[in-house]
Amino acid sequence: MPQKTDYIYVGMDIHKETHTAVLMTYMEERLGKIKITNNIAGYRRLKAYVEKIQGNRIPIYGLEDVSHYGRDLAVYLLDQEYIVKEVNSALSCMERNSYATVKKNDEWDARCICSVLSRRSDSLPDANPQDYYWTMKHLVGRRDALVKNTSALVRQFHEQIQKQYPSYKKFFTVIECQTSLAFFERYPSAGHLTGVTVQELGTFLCEQSHNTCSDKRAERILNLVGQDKMKEREYQSGRSDPAKHNPANDIQPAGNETVGVDAGRIVKGTRLSS
Repeated sequence: MPQKTDYIYVGMDIHKETHTAVLMTYMEERLGKIKITNNIAGYRRLKAYVEKIQGNRIPIYGLEDVSHYGRDLAVYLLDQEYIVKEVNSALSCMERNSYATVKKNDEWDARCICSVLSRRSDSLPDANPQDYYWTMKHLVGRRDALVKNTSALVRQFHEQIQKQYPSYKKFFTVIECQTSLAFFERYPSAGHLTGVTVQELGTFLCEQSHNTCSDKRAERILNLVGQDKMKEREYQSGRSDPAKHNPANDIQPAGNETVGVDAGRIVKGTRLSS
């Protein structure tokens, strides 16, 4: 079984675009350092650099992060059958603070990680990037962004529609339903209903609601619009331009994509919760 002196220790300070490595012996003698890019070319450069210095010693790598920016590097090193350890950031922070003069730069951080690695390599956990949790993390992040974006669009939608249709909440039971969004997308302001008959509007609503809405709903909408009719103000047509300012155009696609993430993306048989 190899002794600790048989290893060369490589501490990695992980960042989004670059990683910094410091190489040391078990006695914490510094053998070299290298800064690489966070891509396959950088990983190969790191591998060649370590092989040049290691001699007869066995490389052992220590990474603080194996699930975010350092995940790809950890996966690459494991595929190359290297020993990769996960170094808790609290341990490297304690190591950094143990010195009389506290430094904070990439090389010093990598050295502190390397020092922890050389002393605790037998107790540190092996790096084990989990594809399942990594995938779920990205899906949950995407879903959260979609929900946040949809909520902002809905607020903007209500703010704009209220100015165009003061009684808009009486038009439909659920304002963000497919029929409602189709109506406000086609008629973003009361002016677009000028000349529209009850039969014409009723036919449109019937098609969008799959025969749920009838001419009675169309008549009620036109009556409410007539009661709320106000003099058109300057630039009102510009504010209600459906091609540029109608959030209804974006709410449905965003909602559909959220549903796709919830129902269509299943990992190991587990659905994302609502």
